[in-house]
Amino acid sequence: MKSFLINVFAATVCVILFLASTIRAETDPLPSWNDGPTKKAITDFVTIVTTKGGPDFVKPNERIATFDNDGTLWTEKPVYTHAFALLDRVKEQIATDQTLKDRQPYKSIAAKDKEYFAALYENQELDTLADELVALPFGGMTTEEYADWNRAWLKKWKHPKFGVGVQSLTYQPMVELIRYLEVNEFKVFIFTADEGTFLRLVSQELYGLPPDRVYGSHVRTDYLAEGDKAGLVRSYRVDYINNWAGKPRLIEQVIGARPIFAAGNSNGDEHMLQWTARQERRSMSLLVHHTDAEREYAYDTHTDKVLPLAKKENWTVVDMKNDWKTIFPSK
Repeated sequence: MKSFLINVFAATVCVILFLASTIRAETDPLPSWNDGPTKKAITDFVTIVTTKGGPDFVKPNERIATFDNDGTLWTEKPVYTHAFALLDRVKEQIATDQTLKDRQPYKSIAAKDKEYFAALYENQELDTLADELVALPFGGMTTEEYADWNRAWLKKWKHPKFGVGVQSLTYQPMVELIRYLEVNEFKVFIFTADEGTFLRLVSQELYGLPPDRVYGSHVRTDYLAEGDKAGLVRSYRVDYINNWAGKPRLIEQVIGARPIFAAGNSNGDEHMLQWTARQERRSMSLLVHHTDAEREYAYDTHTDKVLPLAKKENWTVVDMKNDWKTIFPSK
């Protein structure tokens, strides 16, 4: 009888422990994050700014969160995803017109010569660089034609290392973070250095964020009306480069308010993160540090300014290898 009661008690304890762990799993807002100081910093921040009556309470309509995209929400190596599309478009154009090989930037792209573009960058000719890499390949297309071409490309493109499409290249922990913020009445935006028009094609599918929550570098468009039709045609000039100090300026222009949460991963996000951190209200700046060569990539490229600043100003730095249980969505 005694042994029977012991067995019943042991079984009851096991059931209770199982139910407790199940409840924790169901209520954990960030299940792909390892428990530790980074995860705790995030949940503590959200709790503090959403607790009514607390000294750092922020009204729901003022809870603005901004995220970078490349390297922050999806993988950016070996190059930006959009860069693959741009290169494929250039190849398509050259195949149609071989004379393009005789003029820049097609000449350097066809010859895989990086020196031409490196010189533009070193000479701070960033507008020319952006025009020739981002605007020129799709210049003259209507906005509908641009969307159709890139949607078709996105359906067939596979990452050279992982062999999967964009749907499998998002960072699952960061998608969970977006959902967690939204549940707590944050209004979430993406401000990418890449062309915003490109990311808008998949932002709803990947992140649950509609096109009007996505902004980035922008190619100028011209209005054209012919006969009974009217539309917008892409020009050959980049209208706005959304990087570095350009990010806070565009955020202010679009939202009209300073975010209390911002996430980025590179020098291009430094100003957005610093602008968010240096305010009187409680805020949080999150820097994603790529440290996992086995599951993704490990690199410090373009972090020589922002990473030391993050450590100096006590921003929250995400160590991908140690802070994330998983990186990509489960298949």
